[in-house]
Amino acid sequence: MSEHSSSVDQVAANDDLVAEILIRLPVKSLMQFKSVSKRWLSLITTPHFIRCRNPDPSYVSGLFFYSSMRRLNPELIFIPLQNDKNPTDNAYSTTLTTLPGALSISILSSCYGLFCCSSYSHATDRQFHILNPTTKQFASLPKLQGELQGLSLAFDPSRSPHYKVVCVWRTISVLSTKPYQSECHFQIEIYSSETGSWRASGDPFTADLNNQFLSGVYWNNAINWFNSSGESLYFNVEDERLGVMPIPPIPPGEWSGRQFRYYGESRGHLHLVEIYGPTTQFVVHEMERDYSGWFVKYQVDLHEVGLAFPDMLQRLSWDLTCCSFAILSLIRGEEDEGSFLVLHVPGKILRYNLADKSFKELRDVGPEHCDSNGVIEDSIRYFWFHAFQYIETLYCV
Repeated sequence: MSEHSSSVDQVAANDDLVAEILIRLPVKSLMQFKSVSKRWLSLITTPHFIRCRNPDPSYVSGLFFYSSMRRLNPELIFIPLQNDKNPTDNAYSTTLTTLPGALSISILSSCYGLFCCSSYSHATDRQFHILNPTTKQFASLPKLQGELQGLSLAFDPSRSPHYKVVCVWRTISVLSTKPYQSECHFQIEIYSSETGSWRASGDPFTADLNNQFLSGVYWNNAINWFNSSGESLYFNVEDERLGVMPIPPIPPGEWSGRQFRYYGESRGHLHLVEIYGPTTQFVVHEMERDYSGWFVKYQVDLHEVGLAFPDMLQRLSWDLTCCSFAILSLIRGEEDEGSFLVLHVPGKILRYNLADKSFKELRDVGPEHCDSNGVIEDSIRYFWFHAFQYIETLYCV
């Protein structure tokens, strides 16, 4: 045996050295190398390897999005945000219909690389799943009972390799003192991937029927529900405690025309955008971690974008208080210079840098959303998109 072969064998036999080599490989390669041997599979799937392979769990590789007009069995579009990966590459697209027996799939939320989805099939009623688009793994949740109001994923790999799902369901009871009147209550249940079961959390509570339990955002170790017309609530997942979240005050003289246009989390920051009237100027609010209130983080003026893409300055035919653009996502960088908005303007997806105000086109989305006559409807073209952050992760579901 040659000295070279002996050295190679020594390296191959050293798990620590092999792990140091594998940890530097792209996720796509790691997915292939898992099938090399049981030993390599074991190395790649250990919690320590996964934590080291994902040193920055907030690094957003791209966005999956689709129009709400095609919410059932939608055509997912992927937009890479950090590099030049081809969005049609199979490694960077997901086919949610691979869930066994599923006729239609919809995404409810994404959290640090995991997706919470729902599906329908002939054999069963609506089912819920946790999916990792990177590994193509999924786990089906135990069946839920009750009138579901919202389902939100809570996962932070810096805290735990396990995730939780927070469910809110509603009950209506007839008042004993007023038999012709009823009262609505909400109940929270929590699913833990560690135990594999649901359990009730706390007592039933009352809340504004308009509360947006369908759009909970995980931030600050809590599910945060934003209500545009009443009291907004949050639920601390660790303490299992409900709290009230304030909404930004209305600026002087702007008592009408308030439009909430974006609500989401990035790199441990919760953001809210409201726009008054058909304008390209707005502010991005950020919530204090103690929920004491919102402060202005960014001042934005998309006038230059409007000059380059004049269709976005048109008012929506069905809502004259809005210009024809939508905010799909706000992505925070490690430094403020790297923070940007992902915008949808008529037929285009753009990236707008919040520091230097530069912008560039990411993708043309016009042809995908035409009707049978080749006409792009306002509600699809400008506004109603669901976007979900995609973070590459090897965490198991």
